[in-house]
Amino acid sequence: MKQKLHERAFIVYEDSDILLLEKSAGLLSYPLPYERGDSAIQLIRRYWKSRKIQHRNLYLLHRLDRETSGLMIFAKSTLARKSLTMQFNEHTILRGYIAVTDGVPEPAQGTLETMLGRGVTGRRGVTNRGKRSMTRYAVQRSSRNRALVYCSLHTGRTHQVRIHMAHLGVPVLGDPVYGKSKGGRLFLHAHILGFIHPRTHLPHVFLSSIPKTFEAAMN
Repeated sequence: MKQKLHERAFIVYEDSDILLLEKSAGLLSYPLPYERGDSAIQLIRRYWKSRKIQHRNLYLLHRLDRETSGLMIFAKSTLARKSLTMQFNEHTILRGYIAVTDGVPEPAQGTLETMLGRGVTGRRGVTNRGKRSMTRYAVQRSSRNRALVYCSLHTGRTHQVRIHMAHLGVPVLGDPVYGKSKGGRLFLHAHILGFIHPRTHLPHVFLSSIPKTFEAAMN
């Protein structure tokens, strides 16, 4: 059962080693000096404090953009931090995203494998040099000039789904950096997160419901 931290964040799962959080769009993953508002880390620590749980370690292993919703995992022990960091580095973490795209991808499914880096302007994008990046995608359904697309990350680069969808000519709806539309939310949701538990060595897979706003955007 989910534990509500805030109207924008829920604990999906927690044990002595890991904490899995589901966040809404608009919530920061971690505090930034130039951004106002709460962050996921602050909300977790505030929740622990209310339960009189102190001196608990909390390690950020990855992040979601402020306007991206969905699942995040944190480590609470050195064992978990080491194991999960290795899984992220070796690209064995299962990470699936749902996006609404501005346009319908052609073909309806495929693999995008490019180098991602910063261009001469300093903006991230597909470049001749950078880090190898791979995204597999599949259209779940389309309506007029929009599509609901499942994206599976083989690598986990910054803005990877956003850049790859834009490179395909169908940017994520609401993307103010790589897209055509401005304003409103970014229609990108971290839908699936799977990993090997650092202590039990058993596979864990978590699924987050697709936000209702995505269905509304499709209609």
